Amino acid sequence: MVPAPTTGDPPTATITRTSTPVPPTVTRIPSPAPTLSPTATKKIPLTLVFYGDSLLKIGEVGRQGKSGYSFVDNLREALDPSDNLVTANYGGRMAKWAYEHLEETVLSFEPDLVTVWWGFNDLLGCPGFFDRTTNSMIPEKLDYLVGRHMEYLDKQIGRLTENRIPVILLTAIPVSSWLPWSHFDENGRLIWESDYWCPYNIGLERLAEEQRALAGEYAAAGKPVYLLDTWNLYGGHWYTDYMYSDVMHPGPTGAALIAEEWLRVFGETGL
Repeated sequence: MVPAPTTGDPPTATITRTSTPVPPTVTRIPSPAPTLSPTATKKIPLTLVFYGDSLLKIGEVGRQGKSGYSFVDNLREALDPSDNLVTANYGGRMAKWAYEHLEETVLSFEPDLVTVWWGFNDLLGCPGFFDRTTNSMIPEKLDYLVGRHMEYLDKQIGRLTENRIPVILLTAIPVSSWLPWSHFDENGRLIWESDYWCPYNIGLERLAEEQRALAGEYAAAGKPVYLLDTWNLYGGHWYTDYMYSDVMHPGPTGAALIAEEWLRVFGETGL
């Protein structure tokens, strides 16, 4: 409690002497009621989980090196120092795996917000929906891969929102040019080919359209799902330098622009 303001010493008693003593008359000034100063609201630290493949951060939690650029690294200085930023990156994984491991990889942190970025690997590279001989797109294969991705992306977001956890959904980004074909060797290692390429953006653009629509459906239903349209963000900076660190992963400029847009979308969440 704030102490009562001091108003000065009470006035000295006035004593009047007559032939018969008269008791002193003392006038006391009551102290005013104390005024309580409002207590500053203490900010509760937020736990912000970022969940995705190597586009989020190259490598995997606990095993990645220092290569590549992550937009999460650009957020630290802009957010409250007490906030806990968790980068849950799992390079090479797909939306189905992410949903099946949501409990231990995300929910175990009791997050206040989850940012989700999956999709590139769900299309399985050029062999996923292109004919190797003709290098032409196979529509029914693309339909299947996009449908499977959206099923498990929807399940992830549904599980999170059921737990009243807001979600920021990032769309796919285009590759910087055509994607090299790839195959697995006898030891299961992914081998990128240097002399054969496919127009992979055909599939990625379709994926971005579906992701955009899914975010809109959740928003229309009053669910806390917010879209970060990284496809359009990259499309608006197609000729900007350093958007990529290689054919697919964000470079320093790309990561900085994604971080800037993430902060704008984060402001819409009210957290």
